[in-house]
Amino acid sequence: DPDPLNLVQTAITRKTWREPDYALAPHEGASVEMALRAITSEAAWQLGSEDEIGSLEAGKYADFVILDRSPLEVSVHALRDLRVLETWKGGVRTFAA
Repeated sequence: DPDPLNLVQTAITRKTWREPDYALAPHEGASVEMALRAITSEAAWQLGSEDEIGSLEAGKYADFVILDRSPLEVSVHALRDLRVLETWKGGVRTFAA
């Protein structure tokens, strides 16, 4: 499932939604912060686009989502249940729930 929040949850729990019984050792999972960086700033770096995307900074594209709750404040198992309230691309709102 390409849903970024599923990717974050999988990186942390080391369990996929397709194979919930398969997992590496819990200590091998990422933290929430590490998983979020992996799909934002580190992904931009891998693309060679860290000067344009990957974080909210002056001079970069304003691409971001607004979630109904903070991924830093919910249970790891609730990450995939977070709802996207708004999506912004290039500083323009492209989706509103």
